[in-house]
Amino acid sequence: MNTIKYDVFIKGKLVDLVCLNEEVVERSNWYNWFNDEENMKFMQKHYFPNTKTQQLNFYRNEIENSKTKLQLGIVHKKDNKLIGTISLNYIDFLNRKCEISGFIGEKKYQNIKLFMDANKIIIKHAFENLNMHKIYGGTILKEISSMYCRVLGFKEEGIKRREIYKNGKYNDVYLIGLIKEEYYAKLQKNT
Repeated sequence: MNTIKYDVFIKGKLVDLVCLNEEVVERSNWYNWFNDEENMKFMQKHYFPNTKTQQLNFYRNEIENSKTKLQLGIVHKKDNKLIGTISLNYIDFLNRKCEISGFIGEKKYQNIKLFMDANKIIIKHAFENLNMHKIYGGTILKEISSMYCRVLGFKEEGIKRREIYKNGKYNDVYLIGLIKEEYYAKLQKNT
């Protein structure tokens, strides 16, 4: 497979966040990450198979030209490889809030440093460029919500009890949120 020339949107230390387009859908393994049962063990995916055509339709219908979703590819700087995606969803300019979600689909690159670098970049963009007041999210893994709180300064906001059916049982969803002032306070503390 020939190397894809990515359009870098935001540069990071370990990863770059890049524009997604039809070429990326066609020439990457993006669609197939969602067919891997182990990859999807803790995500609301892998209920039905995914195809390259479905991924292309998702790109065209959900990402291209959207004003309420900013989804970017995560590219490993050293290897120039698409390893995951990260997004701001339900962007609400009236209330200045959005949901964050991200995922590293290439198993070789599934490590906390790369994932956190991508999160730091998009969080900074949300607060400094999109003028968001709050970023929120949720996960069925308590460890992930705790990591967002510990590393990125999010606060626990609650639990939706038995909200998501996954892995043969109903799972709680741990809700987290980060207010702009908390973000800047965490930055000040770390300098």
